[in-house]
Amino acid sequence: MNINKVKLIINIVTNILFVGYPFIIYLSLYYNRFSLAILYLVFSFVLRLITLPNLFSNMRWMAKTIACIGLSLALMSWLCAKYQILLFYPVLVNLLFFIAFYYSLYQPQTMVEKFARLKHANLSVEAILYIRKVTLYWCLFFIFNGAIALITCLINNMYWWTIYNGLISYILIGLFMGGEWLIRQKVQH
Repeated sequence: MNINKVKLIINIVTNILFVGYPFIIYLSLYYNRFSLAILYLVFSFVLRLITLPNLFSNMRWMAKTIACIGLSLALMSWLCAKYQILLFYPVLVNLLFFIAFYYSLYQPQTMVEKFARLKHANLSVEAILYIRKVTLYWCLFFIFNGAIALITCLINNMYWWTIYNGLISYILIGLFMGGEWLIRQKVQH
């Protein structure tokens, strides 16, 4: 098996494991195996840093930053013996996405436009204006999602933290993406 296939398989596995991040924290606390969860998370974040795909530059730095944030939180949690530190990972990821998307509103191309140009190199002025609005709506979404994630940290209820950050948040992201796709189809036609 060549090295690219191995990296692809490792990347797919780490993506699946990161989606399950809240459940791993929940189960490690439930079974009183917090140190195993820390070890798993440190290994996963290091593996993530090593196997990040060759994305265009803006996404690569963001993916590396997210992995470094997770690694830092896992190590701080281990050093301080406080699992609660790990709970803030979804909050910080939403904050980082908000900053990146908001900052891109003041650049020649927004983050969403960069994604759109991967598929459609030539975009009309109307499409670019629409994309800027979509970028702004993503910023609002990250504020909302991050605020709810923060509330789940502050109430310190592992059940609700896990349900929101491991399930509801992903459903909301999917609904937001799907809703935007439907609107885009209507606007394009």
